[in-house]
Amino acid sequence: MKWMQAVQEGHVEEKLLCMGCNARLGNFNWAGMQCSCGAWVNPAFQLHKSRLDECYMSSVNEPH
Repeated sequence: MKWMQAVQEGHVEEKLLCMGCNARLGNFNWAGMQCSCGAWVNPAFQLHKSRLDECYMSSVNEPH
């Protein structure tokens, strides 16, 4: 995956960008990040909700 190029180059943290328009979608940090509740999450991926489209998945049991 293209966003993984930064990891392959040795970066522990980097921005997550849209591959189409280069808009910032969030960031990742393999060493971890602190949550607003105070807990540490490792590895951490942070996405900006306002920059994402909400998609719904149908249940496996629903007829198509």
